[in-house]
Amino acid sequence: MAQPLPANKKYNPKKGRIGGVIFGGIFAATGCVAAGGILFDDHQDDLLFRLLMAGFFLLVFGGLGVFLIRYALKKTNLQQELDKIRREGIASDQKSGHKPFMVFALIFSLPGIGVVLAGLFNMDAGAFAGFPFLLIGLGLHAYGNKQKRTYQIIGPTLLKPDPLPVVIGHQFGGSFSLSAKPRNGLTLRLSCLHTYSSGSGDSRTTHTSVLHQQETRAYIEAGAGGQQHIRFLFELPDDLPESGCESYRGTVSWQLTAEGQVTTERKVPGTQIAELMEFKRSWDLPVLSLAFAEALGIQLSRSNVAIPEQHQQEVRAEQRQQANDSVERQIDMSTQPSGATEIISEAGRNKSMWGVLLAVGAIFGAIGVFLFYLAQQKGGELWFMASVFSLVGWGMFFFALFLLGRKLETYIDPDQAGGCRVRIIRSVFGRQLYQRNGRITSPSQLELKMTMSSTSQDHVKTEYMAIYANLDGKNIKLAEGIEGSMAGEAMLAKIKAALTQRLDDELI
Repeated sequence: MAQPLPANKKYNPKKGRIGGVIFGGIFAATGCVAAGGILFDDHQDDLLFRLLMAGFFLLVFGGLGVFLIRYALKKTNLQQELDKIRREGIASDQKSGHKPFMVFALIFSLPGIGVVLAGLFNMDAGAFAGFPFLLIGLGLHAYGNKQKRTYQIIGPTLLKPDPLPVVIGHQFGGSFSLSAKPRNGLTLRLSCLHTYSSGSGDSRTTHTSVLHQQETRAYIEAGAGGQQHIRFLFELPDDLPESGCESYRGTVSWQLTAEGQVTTERKVPGTQIAELMEFKRSWDLPVLSLAFAEALGIQLSRSNVAIPEQHQQEVRAEQRQQANDSVERQIDMSTQPSGATEIISEAGRNKSMWGVLLAVGAIFGAIGVFLFYLAQQKGGELWFMASVFSLVGWGMFFFALFLLGRKLETYIDPDQAGGCRVRIIRSVFGRQLYQRNGRITSPSQLELKMTMSSTSQDHVKTEYMAIYANLDGKNIKLAEGIEGSMAGEAMLAKIKAALTQRLDDELI
């Protein structure tokens, strides 16, 4: 007996997109009314002009309305989608973008051609009025052609996932081919994204948060005809949401991104040097929950993508080296001949963390001050708005100042009892705020925690880590503002190694 499918916003929706139908109906009705009004306007004697303008409004507004309605009523048939992916693969999200330019070139050119022909037929100067439309149409056509040629240098990069579909808690591998040659390898990033909207009206904004992200370096093999075959393999954790997860507000989607530099067959003008291009492609992935896959009767299997063990070891070694190099740049850690260790988390680091807060906080705070000025004159709800903007803005501003000026000094000294004394000094812009003291007897007292995170416009998540020590029941920071989880793990390993060596020396 077939199991009922779990609710899913994408593959088994409970309700349709009624908003799309409403907006589509408004656009379609506007196009029809405008076209009818122009067509039957008695004040305009030129029938050809009325036909052209009526067709323009009907095509633009009516066509957009029909598209919105069809998109809102469209339901994703998962089995058909999977069959199509098996046959063709998943095309990247990056398109040539030439089709809209071609369409608008046609929209501008047709009225221009009609006006020119009508003018020539009537033998009057009105034919010249069509030339601006023709010039705009030709310009749009030329730009669209340029976009198409640039895109075709690399092409759609069809992704072949393996296994299909991708299931939470299982392996996800895949491959795609390139006609361009990667210069220094490609970085592949797998992301689980949560997109939602907040606010209403003019203040409505869309947010995207990263629920999960992992990276690897692609395995690249040269093929026949200059083709480069790209392979990769990920392990998905089992505690993440699937595509279209019903329990999240907004939408949940999975995205794979490939980035790097590639050399093409085109040459740098005047030389025989191959042209270097930035390469970036992303693909939306159908990722199912285990319950949904079982309800569909899908047989779960491991990926058939084979990545050589040597390549995997090289990737892990590179990641460790990058993490260690990052820690060396971020945190000053030194051990004295006496065995004492100093860990200095300097001020002014992590500009990406405090820079945005400082700028946004200053803007919001200034708006709050201005609203207080207006409130003194007009009163009313301006007092409430001024208070909210001021509290939020200046709160962010002063918190950013604290992040900018904070410094943490940690001193670890061996004691006679076989442990280590710890002294932590917190200062801001050179002024000491407080000092904490404690004792570490085991590396198990240390813990790595994420304190903040930021997400860039292209959905790259950066985590900021801190290392805490449990001293007499209190969690005390030993190091902070470490950019990247792997860098944080490397820093934790360094401190644990120093403590372990020291404690072992005390036992000898």
